[in-house]
Amino acid sequence: MIKGNTRTFAMMGVPGSGKGTQARMLSEKTGYKVFSSGDRYREIAKENTFVGKKIKNIIDNGYLTPHWFASFLFEEVILHLPHEEGIIFEGVGRREDEAKLFHGVAEWLERPYKVFYLVVDEDEIFKRLKIRAQEEGREDDSNARIETRISEYKKHTFPAVEHFRSQGNVIDINGEQSRADVHRDVMKAFEELP
Repeated sequence: MIKGNTRTFAMMGVPGSGKGTQARMLSEKTGYKVFSSGDRYREIAKENTFVGKKIKNIIDNGYLTPHWFASFLFEEVILHLPHEEGIIFEGVGRREDEAKLFHGVAEWLERPYKVFYLVVDEDEIFKRLKIRAQEEGREDDSNARIETRISEYKKHTFPAVEHFRSQGNVIDINGEQSRADVHRDVMKAFEELP
């Protein structure tokens, strides 16, 4: 389902807002590829290498990777993507520097983009991450790590979202609804794009 000129999307929101789920659901409907930086970091963290250990340490403590590392992974994907193909980035552009680079690269490649921003209250996020930690045994979702991740989001990712917003590229989606209702709103916004 190629959608006009807009074939590049980013799914953003605080940790636990449902970015990964919504990116996958959008992918299933559109046939667009998904690139999840979180999945890629977890793959690298399993490698028994110096870089793998560094990334594992960053993940285990709830911090963001350096902006240049995240940007390298993003560029590696988008620069090799055929121009006519659609893509959904999940967990990309999480620092203001990354957001500026994302915008610049997308402009240079003549790939108009939109950011679906899943808006979820902080208390709701804390609850969701606690449930996810219990269900999945995720090491990165203990209380201290959840607080660190939310703090990192406020410090770094919120300004990144505001940069995308200043370019007129953010579509706010109420992320506190059921998965199906969030997906319905994402698809409605997607179908209204030129």
